[in-house]
Amino acid sequence: MFKKIFISAVACATIAQASNFTIEVNNGTNGQSFSKGYSTVSDVLNGLDIDAVKSQIGYAETDALTAKLGFRGLPINLAYVANSNTLTLVIPSIGVSETFTGTDRDKSIDALTDWLKTDGGSTVEKMMKELAKVSPIDPVAGNPNSMMSLSVSNDFSNGFTNVATKQTASTVSNASSSNNIIIAPTYSSLDVDGMKSDSYSLPLAYSFNFDRDSRENVTFSIPVTYVEVEGAKSGSLGLGLAYTKPVTEDWILTPAISYGASGSVDLGAFAQVASVSLTSSYSWDLPSDYTLSMGNMVGYYTTVKFIEHEYAYDPGVQNIVYRNALMLNIPTNGIINDTSLETFVIDTRYTGTDLYMEEYQEYGLSYGYDAFNVNVLSNDEKDAIRRSLKIGFSYLNSSKGNGFKVNFGFAF
Repeated sequence: MFKKIFISAVACATIAQASNFTIEVNNGTNGQSFSKGYSTVSDVLNGLDIDAVKSQIGYAETDALTAKLGFRGLPINLAYVANSNTLTLVIPSIGVSETFTGTDRDKSIDALTDWLKTDGGSTVEKMMKELAKVSPIDPVAGNPNSMMSLSVSNDFSNGFTNVATKQTASTVSNASSSNNIIIAPTYSSLDVDGMKSDSYSLPLAYSFNFDRDSRENVTFSIPVTYVEVEGAKSGSLGLGLAYTKPVTEDWILTPAISYGASGSVDLGAFAQVASVSLTSSYSWDLPSDYTLSMGNMVGYYTTVKFIEHEYAYDPGVQNIVYRNALMLNIPTNGIINDTSLETFVIDTRYTGTDLYMEEYQEYGLSYGYDAFNVNVLSNDEKDAIRRSLKIGFSYLNSSKGNGFKVNFGFAF
């Protein structure tokens, strides 16, 4: 019976991601209590099996019983009064208080489950939205390893990071440009208010370049990410489409659209995010062949309704995101031809739905090779092939946490 109570509680947070679940159980009849922390949903349910509960505090069907669940800072309270089958559900932060009465306590649990499938849908959506606000590791939004933040980062890379090293039109004049495969494996480690997460990403992209200008292209991207949070695992898959258009020799615009889905059995977490964005990249020539580039992005990012069997939820997380950067490119041809050192600072800010982290900054550098090799095919035909190999490191900082990122970039 008791296990069913917590199954229902987990169902209330069907799309919530969690690193540590915390539970405090009190038997008001015999005065016994216990509390525990868990990494995954299955750990919670196994730890609160009726036999496990009885071994901790003892339990009879007529006992007064209360359970306080902490879903990463979101309190969910369940209670039975003595000699009653009425189950009370209270979620204080979103103003939810519901009661369910069956012919026995098992039937009360069934009533709660049925309510979640019908009239309780709006409550679940409120909870999901609240979790993006109170959880340091929510899979939907509110931290740099969330689905929304990963989409922001990928869109900005396609519109600025991958194009900021200036390639003038004269470099590849009268040359057709080959298409490129881009692979950028990335590892990041974050500590947000004591909650640690590790992310492993493999952004894959294919760029179709235009013959009239090697900087003009259409890029299809498929970012794949694996995240581990306090022993719980999750994964995400994205799809992106970006069109990079040179406006002048110094200014490039990139509109983009993207979609991403994230899920985890360990965390009971599922999310979908869609977006549209516009990124500007502008470069200035400096003395000694240095180049200063400025990147500015504005994007609209929103969750998308998730449907699974009887459940259909959309937390309604909607944000306009601003991401701005400065990057200094320092040629290092004295070491190796066509190489450079880049230093950069990136500022990211979210407006709209309240999130746990609404701004953070990144400071970093990268070093590597990036050049167009022009092959003369005939008197009238040339072929420009881009070759790129870079390694980068960045430090992320905010008022609520910090972390670092290491990435490799290959284009061929």
